[in-house]
Amino acid sequence: MRAPLAALALVLASSSAALAAEPPTFRLCTGSESGNYFRAGHMLKSKAGGLKIEVVPTQGSLDNLDKLSAGQCDGAFVQSDALLVYSSKNAAALSTIERAGVLYQEQVHLICNRGAGISRITDLGKANTVAVGPDGSGGRTTWDAFALADKKRFGPVNVDTRSGVRALSAVADGSQVQCALWVGALNASFIKNDAQAQGDRVVLVRSDDQEMVGAAKDARGQPVYSYGSIPAGTYPRVQPGGLVFGTKALDTIAVDALFVTAIPWVNANERAYDGLLRAFTAAKPQIQAIAQPQD
Repeated sequence: MRAPLAALALVLASSSAALAAEPPTFRLCTGSESGNYFRAGHMLKSKAGGLKIEVVPTQGSLDNLDKLSAGQCDGAFVQSDALLVYSSKNAAALSTIERAGVLYQEQVHLICNRGAGISRITDLGKANTVAVGPDGSGGRTTWDAFALADKKRFGPVNVDTRSGVRALSAVADGSQVQCALWVGALNASFIKNDAQAQGDRVVLVRSDDQEMVGAAKDARGQPVYSYGSIPAGTYPRVQPGGLVFGTKALDTIAVDALFVTAIPWVNANERAYDGLLRAFTAAKPQIQAIAQPQD
């Protein structure tokens, strides 16, 4: 009987060692399956080697932060201004989140009816309505951050929950909605294709606001926004015309797309986390290519 028992003990020990060596799973919250964050998640996964990455589709940055706080995800891609909005409701949650890196910059695109007389975001007032999308969307998150940072300027502006092509159609009509706010990488298909299809009725306007860049800070005192630009010729049908010909560059507010991780997972898996950060560094050029204008 001793030999079978010894063999059984050896099998159990081998199984335990195999389980101990099994790499941890990293659940990565991203965004919609058609969006850039979901694509970037799979790019990171392709560089992860032995680390198991589960790419989780979600409803966006605030949903990601909710899932991180609830322990349903171990990391996420989020807009940096989502941290500002989230901290206004759940400041303690940010103490459990670590900033692991920046994917790329996203531009705040403000597209308005050509007859509305709006050339810059600071022209908006209580007589205007801006389509910012539903709660949790990128546009709504950024608008909420603007209102938190400068309630006097942006609080009186009316908001509408329409998004996508529906919002563009409302802006082209102009009677109920004069502008739409959309946040994303340059040359995204929504602006390049859908918005430009309405180019005779809508135009991109400047979204830069110097006071906002200086005033908007997250719970740790870090600036949320920086200055960005849409290069001349990126969207020829919806960018303002140049002085002589073509279109001119357009100043914007830029927001970082961040990679954040849950500190409890990091502390429990330090060696695996080193591998994850190496994978992120390896995947970053491919991820950043998402945000670069393409001919």
